[in-house]
Amino acid sequence: MRSPLKFGKYLLLERIAVGGMAEVFVAKAFGVEGFERLLAIKKILPTMGDDPEFIRMFVDEARIAVQLSHANIVQVLELGKHDENLYIAMEYISGRDLRQLMERFRKLQRPMPIAQACQVMAEVCEALDYAHRKKDTRGHALGIVHRDVSPQNVLVSFDGEVKLIDFGIAKAESRLQNTQAGILKGKFSYMSPEQVQGLPVDGRSDIFAAGILLWELVCGEKLFTGESDFAVLEKVRNGLVPSPRRVNRAVPEGLERVILKALAIDSKERYQTASELHDELMHFTMVRDIVYGSRQLAEWLRAEFKTEYEKEQSRLSSWLGSDLAVTPRDPFPGPAFLAEAAKAQMESTQKWRIQADQDTLAMPPTPPVGSAATSIVRREDAQEEGFNVFDERTHAPRAQRKAPMSRSLREQQKVAAPKWWPWAAGGGAALAIVGLCVWSLWPQEEMRPGKVIVTPSPSVIADLLIDGRPSGQLPPFVHTVAAGKHRIEVRAEGYKPWSAVVDVPSGGRPMELDAQLTADRPMEVEGVVLRQKPPAQEAGKKPERKK
Repeated sequence: MRSPLKFGKYLLLERIAVGGMAEVFVAKAFGVEGFERLLAIKKILPTMGDDPEFIRMFVDEARIAVQLSHANIVQVLELGKHDENLYIAMEYISGRDLRQLMERFRKLQRPMPIAQACQVMAEVCEALDYAHRKKDTRGHALGIVHRDVSPQNVLVSFDGEVKLIDFGIAKAESRLQNTQAGILKGKFSYMSPEQVQGLPVDGRSDIFAAGILLWELVCGEKLFTGESDFAVLEKVRNGLVPSPRRVNRAVPEGLERVILKALAIDSKERYQTASELHDELMHFTMVRDIVYGSRQLAEWLRAEFKTEYEKEQSRLSSWLGSDLAVTPRDPFPGPAFLAEAAKAQMESTQKWRIQADQDTLAMPPTPPVGSAATSIVRREDAQEEGFNVFDERTHAPRAQRKAPMSRSLREQQKVAAPKWWPWAAGGGAALAIVGLCVWSLWPQEEMRPGKVIVTPSPSVIADLLIDGRPSGQLPPFVHTVAAGKHRIEVRAEGYKPWSAVVDVPSGGRPMELDAQLTADRPMEVEGVVLRQKPPAQEAGKKPERKK
């Protein structure tokens, strides 16, 4: 998104995440006396707008999350609708998710420090314990189970705050849409054994997922992997959990016991509440007799992601420091805009029109001096304009005012017309009518932009180039491009560049691309170098025979 877009009472500033079903924007809200606030807007993708099951799930997420008010849970502010698009407004967290932190440590080839990992997961447990114990106004338990405690759903802010997000598939008594028997919801690698088997789940299922995250943080690698989804599910169901100390000798024996208890196959043998796991983890948040807390986490995050942090601070300053309310592409009625509008009532202004394909504003050519002042026109409120001699140019130029079309009927009758004139005029009119009908019936298909979903494999942070121009990083994975042929390139550190030429269709469902990345250097396992097979013989060439 190159420029801000007006979206109801909000101003969308930048898209920060895109998933398979929804997209998230940084937005700006306005109030009286110059009040401004940044928040996040999560809205359904156009391709999912007609899916009733997903819409019910989206509404359920808002219904559940809006009841939760906790320091370690992202606060949901509103469930709204604009132009038939449902959206959720929530607080904006400036930071990184746990997946990005784990990827950074993977590049450093070391696991997260013990105290730091325990501090992060202790705060996640605080959020889970609050959600599990939450009751309604009548004192009845809501029965909330998150069911998707995974790295991308844990945010760590640059201020050292840890936030749990996305209650989209959470189990709760008040859900409009209940999960059907035998249907798995969540990410396979972070499911509990009972969740994999389709059995009823409670808060102890989330404790198992928290145990998976803790294992991966202190060990520096993924716990449940496999060649297929079925292989992963089998490992989860059988509870095949390697000892953390075998992977990382720095893990204390006491912490290993805590992790393995959280990962017990039988839910009765696990911690029964998230608060119990939280209390155990607090014993391991000491570093040289100093408790590792939010301040230390913030200092580490700002230092480790120094470049990203500086860019983020620059963006925040530009979003909140600049007056976005009176620019041509941003007619949001903020305080500055209202003052400008009052001033414009005494002066002639230009007319703004909303383009038909997107919710942005475009300015027409400057009208001639003397035209009536016009105001901002919304697309849904725009009406057909009245007669305007300057725009329509219906007045005849002075040089043509004595021509037949501008003379009176009596003067024109004085000129004798040829006898063939009625036939020629009638035939020309008939041909014009036929041509107009054919043109109106001919299908006028509008070339709408298309979408491409580029997914790098393996899942790493990569740079995307479209037609040779940088187009941001992956994720987000969904990008809007003009219909037609494009060259897509993916570049990631440690991998060879990947490229493909695709023909993106106009509108419709997004085109999916799987960017299979190849390591830029041979892999080594215990001193043995693994090299790829030589490329196959080119087509049409026969291999040479040995003499």
